[in-house]
Amino acid sequence: MSDTDLVRAIADAYVRELADHEPDSAAAIGVDGPPLPDLGPEWLQRKYELQGETIQALDAAPAGDPVLRAALRERLERERLLFDTGFTPRLVAGLATPVHLVRYALEGLTVTADAAGEALLRRLEAAPAAVRQYAAALRWSRDNADRFTGTGVAPVRQLDTLAGQVQAWIDRDWFGSIPLAPGTTATARARVRTAADETAVALGELVVLLRDELRPVAPRADGVGADQYPALCAGMLGARIDVGETYAYGWSELERLVGEARALARELGGSGDDPVRAAASVLDGDPRYRLDGVAAIQSWLTRRVGETIDAVEPAFELPDGVRQVECLVSEAASGVVYYTPGAPDGSTPGRVVWTIPSGVPVAARWQEVTSVHHEGVPGHHLQFVLTASYPGLHAWQRYLCHVHGYAEGWAHYAEQLSDELGLIRDPAERLGLLLGQIWRSVRIVADIGLHTGLPIPANPLVGEGEWTPEVARRLLVDLALVEPTLAGFEVDRYLGWPGQALAFKVGARLWADVRAAQQSALGDDFSLRDFHRDALALGPMGLDPLRELLEASVPSR
Repeated sequence: MSDTDLVRAIADAYVRELADHEPDSAAAIGVDGPPLPDLGPEWLQRKYELQGETIQALDAAPAGDPVLRAALRERLERERLLFDTGFTPRLVAGLATPVHLVRYALEGLTVTADAAGEALLRRLEAAPAAVRQYAAALRWSRDNADRFTGTGVAPVRQLDTLAGQVQAWIDRDWFGSIPLAPGTTATARARVRTAADETAVALGELVVLLRDELRPVAPRADGVGADQYPALCAGMLGARIDVGETYAYGWSELERLVGEARALARELGGSGDDPVRAAASVLDGDPRYRLDGVAAIQSWLTRRVGETIDAVEPAFELPDGVRQVECLVSEAASGVVYYTPGAPDGSTPGRVVWTIPSGVPVAARWQEVTSVHHEGVPGHHLQFVLTASYPGLHAWQRYLCHVHGYAEGWAHYAEQLSDELGLIRDPAERLGLLLGQIWRSVRIVADIGLHTGLPIPANPLVGEGEWTPEVARRLLVDLALVEPTLAGFEVDRYLGWPGQALAFKVGARLWADVRAAQQSALGDDFSLRDFHRDALALGPMGLDPLRELLEASVPSR
């Protein structure tokens, strides 16, 4: 066995054990796995041990595949770091909690009279046990808090948020509302009803745990503190950062972008003390940008994604799979566009989903174009499809290595790239682009400020003072025009996932910096297409090893 094969063999062994407990890992290597992920404390602890054993094996192995080694080792080390802080064991955060994985495994699927329908039924029937595993993990974290550098119980705000979400699932009978295809047998219908009722019982037990057992002993403070924050950032980004420098960068970007947005808004007819909001009001009512009805929204979304795929070809070598993307509209929430990758076996395509308020199917597309580029092409969808298409990457790299700094950094870089490639078609869409970038800049300063207690520096946007959740919400609403309810959820999410909010602009900054260095070194010989091909061919990884590998590829001058 060659040195390179040995490194891959170590990765093979790691993924094989994951596959016994995690469906995504099983799918990545084409074997049968459990219907839902193992959320219990026993696997939580064993996975931590397995990660340590794999790091030791990598360190003991002779020099091999340097990219796989660097990516895998960084991720295992940082995931263990997140465990050591208590973040992973106690994890409770809106839309990002392990119990949400249970829902996501069922969302958007229909019970059919075939193998796919039977697999869906098995997932639904496994849901009660998975919910109880998660509850057991939360109790274990509470009872073993002394082994963590942080707390063993999530803050009160996060417990209350999750309890409210779960109670809403119960009240709406979400698990009993799984769609049934025409002709579904009475037996299948009965299985759905029984599993849904049992899941509702387990979810009710979880609500009691959150409200009655954990809340009385939970921290009241939302922020993790200046001592814990750098470690949590490192886990989310795959990089150690200078928190103070990043905070200053966030404020600098915020002031620059707000200035650009206000100048552009005045060109669009915005006036008064808040020209951006005035211009946005005009654009929202402009029939050129208005989409009425789900059919119109979905038609526009599908058409725009298809046109974008055609337009980015000069900057990318596009695999055939990039056109296998489904564009959906969901009347479930307000104004969020998101992406879900396709299945490794190709059984389901990647999906770009635009959610709109239920019963109010009206949208103004000028502000969402940049979200479509972020979630679709050249953002998440293109990156995921390209990664899956590189045969030289290990299955762990293609399907299982998820680093917020890498993925969100690329997608945010893709927003600005879209403008460079001419995909932003008019000043209204450019205002939407700027508002999206302002949103990400607020994320930097709010996340750092709320968690570390750094004061708000004197500035023309908000004055100076101390951070509170209300100040952060106000910045999102006033500067990025985020809808107030969504802004409140955003801030709660920042508080539940320390450091994750930095991934967008911090990651994009890295992509832009390394590209600029290559462009400077190569001059007229620089090719954007070659840069994207070579950089993305490395596969997902933490930002620290990504920077090292990309900087090593910059020719010396």
